[in-house]
Amino acid sequence: MRALKVKGFTLIELIIGIVMFAIALSIITALIAPQAKKSAEPIVALRASEFGQSLMNEIQSKSFDEHSDRSSPFKRCGEISIGAEACTAPADFGVDNSETRTSYNDVDDYIALSNQPITNSLGEVLSQYSDFNLVITVQYDSDFNELTINDGTTFKRITIEVTSPLGEVYGFSAYKGNY
Repeated sequence: MRALKVKGFTLIELIIGIVMFAIALSIITALIAPQAKKSAEPIVALRASEFGQSLMNEIQSKSFDEHSDRSSPFKRCGEISIGAEACTAPADFGVDNSETRTSYNDVDDYIALSNQPITNSLGEVLSQYSDFNLVITVQYDSDFNELTINDGTTFKRITIEVTSPLGEVYGFSAYKGNY
């Protein structure tokens, strides 16, 4: 009798194909898995940048000092010739007279937000930033350098550092002038 030609794969060919497919799949998975973890990094960076910039805008909208007038005749602190009070000493920076976030009125009040739960301007906790950390510093810096601090009361340097859950620090810095 004549043997019939059978078309198809043998068991050995199937096993070799499965092994080759498993090796290829493990290589592809090894290349894709780290990228999936990194895909969240831009979102976290964007969230930190948006928060830092919006907080800087809020701080910049406040007055230079507690002793600066917020209404007419707009006396600036430290202007002795027109009878204004002296500017706040660096040791006294921070919240004045038990102010809350909604009543912050000058830039150095925001130091109190450092290492606290992140809130909005109404004082409500923002749960989407629960894993972020915030540090705000305010210093006199009239000659615009980092080497000499407290060298006059014409400008305050505001620095915000937002630390993401991934440990990356996003820095923001601006000056507020006494005018």
